[in-house]
Amino acid sequence: MRIESLDKLVLEVSQKTGLAGDKVRQLIGVLTAMLFDERTGGFSGFIARFREKGLASMVQSWIGQGANEALPREQVERVFGNPLIGAIANRLDLTPATTATAIGATLPGLVDGLSENGQEPRGIPESLRHWVAEIADWFGDLGKFGWGAVTAGVAAVGGAVAGGARTLGHAADATTDAAAGAIRKAGGGIGKWLPWLLLGAVLVVAFLLFKGCTKSAVETSPPATNTAATAAVPTPSVAPTPVPQGNPSVSIENVSGKAVVSGRLHSDAEKAKLLDALKTTFGVGNVQGDLAVDPATSPAGWLDKLIGFLPELKASGAKLSLDGDRINVDTSALPEDQRVALSDKLRGVFSDFEINGLWDKGISALSSLKAGFSAEDLVKALNLAGIHFATGSATITHDSSETLRKAAEAIKATPEGTRIEVGGHTDNTGDAAANMRLSVERANAVTARLAELGVPAVRLIGKGYGQDKPIADNTTESGRAQNRRMEFKVLQ
Repeated sequence: MRIESLDKLVLEVSQKTGLAGDKVRQLIGVLTAMLFDERTGGFSGFIARFREKGLASMVQSWIGQGANEALPREQVERVFGNPLIGAIANRLDLTPATTATAIGATLPGLVDGLSENGQEPRGIPESLRHWVAEIADWFGDLGKFGWGAVTAGVAAVGGAVAGGARTLGHAADATTDAAAGAIRKAGGGIGKWLPWLLLGAVLVVAFLLFKGCTKSAVETSPPATNTAATAAVPTPSVAPTPVPQGNPSVSIENVSGKAVVSGRLHSDAEKAKLLDALKTTFGVGNVQGDLAVDPATSPAGWLDKLIGFLPELKASGAKLSLDGDRINVDTSALPEDQRVALSDKLRGVFSDFEINGLWDKGISALSSLKAGFSAEDLVKALNLAGIHFATGSATITHDSSETLRKAAEAIKATPEGTRIEVGGHTDNTGDAAANMRLSVERANAVTARLAELGVPAVRLIGKGYGQDKPIADNTTESGRAQNRRMEFKVLQ
């Protein structure tokens, strides 16, 4: 895979996800190591996991010719599993939701670049070896989740030093790289000696390290003692540190002004922090239930957000539960205006989470459609729905998942032959041509997501209008917000 292609992939993923380039490069290193892990079948074994999940056509689009089919976050979670995603997220210092989205944005292009001309690659390309080697200390963690691990030596020199000690592997990598660089500078005439020089470099380093280790062992050996006079002291056993694998979870329900709480957190400190916040919000005598503590549960990275949101749950009948990076909210016991207000605030605080149970005018209208509704009724409901994107990109935010599921269900219920236009619109901020491109990309992203949710693709058409059809004043923030929209039309 060419350096130019890698740079382009990093830029594309950064633009789609908002991640810094160094984090994208680290993620590419991790995914490359997993793609070529021999313990899980190498490249073929990695791809087989997607085929086993019923994603054969998707993954074939990455390997074959033509456009790459998108990899939604939900499918990333199906294939990788939340524990592994959580482990990668911890290393990248991101939320699991953001990490899954980034994997989905990266993997199609990475596999496409590695499988040039539709051929499966035989090994890690030279351009990626250092990227893998830079995150080699991650592999022990990732190996605990069923994907195996690749050593730094394999990553840097394609397995030439496989089986050596870790220190030897690192030193050999550096020596081999230096020798290879010197040979390239010397010109092609010496190329035929390259394998022997590389092997010689590795052997020299191995010999020197062996001498150093032997000398150290001799110098630090304790003087002989009278074993009869010295009683053997047993080495105390140390319990292994649990590896976080489960999702943290919390459920809070307001029952007549009392907060009933349950769930599981990583530590006593997290438990005490949340219970103290609940008592502050609802009153010391108005908190019931308990939270389990399990060190094998991942830390709750969202705990501060939840604590900040607690005042919104003081409405009697409100229910909220978090499990990893998924949220379920139930506002059905609340008046309509409170349901919408609470949902809006929840969306704002947890925009990178998948939220089920949100309520807004669009979801309300879609849920109220009667059997036999017309296409016009559907479009009216769809145009009340809010579909949100990451700033400046065509990445649909996870808080839009509920709206799109409801929209897909309704569109599938329309008569055969009904076709819907999904129109993308922007405000007038920035360059007009760039806004046109963005509106097209967003419209296509929505049609692609609806197709993933079961709407026949032939019944959808995406079209971008850019900034040319405003419905509000672009000189105010509220007006610009209204102009950034998706607009649905019946074509026939």
